[in-house]
Amino acid sequence: MSDDNYCSSCFDESSPASCECELPSVLPGVAPLTQSTPLRLSSKASAFMPKSATEEPANKKYNNLFAEVVGCAQKVIRNSEHVAHVEVTDSAAGCSIIIRPCGDNDGDWQTELVLTTAKEALMDAASKSKNCFLLGYCSPKPFTHKPLGFEATLGIMESPTTACWHKFKKGFCRHGAECCKQHPPAELQINVLVESVQFNSCTRFITSYKQEVADLAMAVMATLQECSYADQVEAVKDSDCQGWTIEVMPKEELNPHKEYLLNVAKSALFSASDASNTLYIMGYAAMPFISKSQGFIAVLGDMQDESRACWDFYTKGVCSRECGCRWEHPECLMPINVVIKKRGSLKGLNAALERLAADGLSTTAR
Repeated sequence: MSDDNYCSSCFDESSPASCECELPSVLPGVAPLTQSTPLRLSSKASAFMPKSATEEPANKKYNNLFAEVVGCAQKVIRNSEHVAHVEVTDSAAGCSIIIRPCGDNDGDWQTELVLTTAKEALMDAASKSKNCFLLGYCSPKPFTHKPLGFEATLGIMESPTTACWHKFKKGFCRHGAECCKQHPPAELQINVLVESVQFNSCTRFITSYKQEVADLAMAVMATLQECSYADQVEAVKDSDCQGWTIEVMPKEELNPHKEYLLNVAKSALFSASDASNTLYIMGYAAMPFISKSQGFIAVLGDMQDESRACWDFYTKGVCSRECGCRWEHPECLMPINVVIKKRGSLKGLNAALERLAADGLSTTAR
């Protein structure tokens, strides 16, 4: 790759007047330091319906290139000794890679190790492609921090001689739409999530947080049990990642109503978190739910002081400032899955209750 192909007028230090472009007040992908107004969703809101991003026909043309890079990265991640399972799902918002670590979750150390493996796999897979690039691959932060994961963007390059290399290498271009070089005709957002937990607080608060999550899971289960389309509903505490899974079996004659049941579950999660004093669905104003083959997953985080909270992280689910952020991030994070199961595949409720009792948690929703 040659650096001679990017917009040279922007970087001619000997003649700064040669470039008539003005720097934007906020660079793309870099969140401002000002905090947005705190917003909690109403429990009376209608069922959540995901908003699809503007559909770009060019993406269809380059799907094979994107799939090749993602598939290569998935294979490397799956072969890691620290990974038990990898699931890749597509949606209107992009592509999601959901990773379940091996065995008992070994805290932040294992989560960071798996995330590092995923980042290196994506970087390596993109570097081997002639046309698909990881945007910002030469920048200090090609990956944006998310709760229990990160996001990145893949972009297509049609011709290295006409491409805006600054867009590909740094992730942005100061010329914007007026750039004389070619920007990616198609982009794909990659969201990576590790199904693990984060407990960075005192034992007393962690115990309280776990109980609140248990109460929320029971409340969502109770709401789904009242739905006429659901036959059986169970809330199970995962032994591996210490998160929760709510399993829903639709009535046999109502199998086509899977999406309706999932929307009921999403609304129930919003209502339960709205009623909680400390629990928030991370990214609740942007992309709170990540699709899976049989349902979806969300991440629950705590908030102890609204006046000091990083609202970018809570509302949008991303914070570009990472360790440099002066606002408070969640100390505790836990995933919660909602799965539509086939008849006869639900786990035993007694086993779930016994596991809760063994952890010293109440099994009655408050």
